[in-house]
Amino acid sequence: MNRRLPWSLLLASLTLNVMYAAVAGVLVPAQIATASPGDKETHLAVVMTASSVLTMIVHPWVGALSDRTRSPLGRRTPWIVGGALASAVALVALGRAESVVMIALGWLVVQPLLNVVEAPLDAVVADRVPAGERPRASAFYGGGAALGLALGAGAAGLTVAHLSSTYAVLAVLLVIGMAGFVLANRERVTPSAPRRSRPALAAWRDRDFRLVLLGRFVLVLGHQLVMGYLLYLVMDRTGGGPEEAGRVVTLLVGAHIAALVLGAVVAGRRVKGARVRWVLIATAVIVSGLLLALLLPGLAGLVAYAVVAGIGRGLYLTADLALMLDVLPSREDHGRDLGVLGLATIVPQSLAPAIAGLVLALTGNAYDALLVCAIVGVGLSAVFIARIIPAVETTR
Repeated sequence: MNRRLPWSLLLASLTLNVMYAAVAGVLVPAQIATASPGDKETHLAVVMTASSVLTMIVHPWVGALSDRTRSPLGRRTPWIVGGALASAVALVALGRAESVVMIALGWLVVQPLLNVVEAPLDAVVADRVPAGERPRASAFYGGGAALGLALGAGAAGLTVAHLSSTYAVLAVLLVIGMAGFVLANRERVTPSAPRRSRPALAAWRDRDFRLVLLGRFVLVLGHQLVMGYLLYLVMDRTGGGPEEAGRVVTLLVGAHIAALVLGAVVAGRRVKGARVRWVLIATAVIVSGLLLALLLPGLAGLVAYAVVAGIGRGLYLTADLALMLDVLPSREDHGRDLGVLGLATIVPQSLAPAIAGLVLALTGNAYDALLVCAIVGVGLSAVFIARIIPAVETTR
């Protein structure tokens, strides 16, 4: 592994996750809240569910195609660069949307295109990092994701009043970030002919692979129930409007960033062979943060959640990625297999808005009910991950 790869992975992951956090977490919810303040929860649920269903198809499909791609630029590079350019154009267009319909159409294009970038980028770690160095590379990649989610939400919260300009800046940032990554890490061309395979079924037959997927699935589902409605949760706790809540989100994210960095640093140094153990520890920390958000009133609970769950997320993003790489069943199909594992993030994202919208409708917009559901989902993930201990830590 060359010295540039870990740092460039961090920056690429940070850039991509800034897009997700800023657009899905703050900008689109704010646009919908402005366009339809009375029905914002329902409209957001429909929009996020529909876009996630599209990415559920796109993500593994692109990962499998990138495994088979042969070009002068390599396998992954054409998809990373092409996806970034297409996403940039779509982001600029989304920034001009004012009606709920146009906002929905814009996000239905942007999110799948961002997955065209993400699927081959995920495969780079498995492609180019030896097994013994994967915890360190995972720490950089996971740390970049954590920082990107935090920075994206914080920056968008500060600039939510200037939507068009914010979207334009994000578009430029995405193109520069992905172009810089591929230029700093030129891909070796593999001349062998592509081999045909089925993208999903072969990977699903592996027991440990299934357990990792299910564990991440329920954790992401629980986490997304809260994060997908974070802006509205702050509005509920403070009684403020979108702009005021956006500023509060920025303050919360400041504490979250420091906690995420701490968690990622600890994981990068401590996660070695005991990947499963650290995933379980991280899960327990995230649950603790959710409990604090539920039990402490007002903003105090959200501040506690930002710090405690931030540490847990830093630990989890590093340890879980290393564990995912451990259980990949095929050396030749990293893009395909990681694309399938990506469904453990994409499918919950498609389900979470619908579930959250239903919970809020049934409880009269009681946001504490979302926190309870999140605690159940995150806690359940430990049941699946704990079953991997004998298989991975003693035999692999």
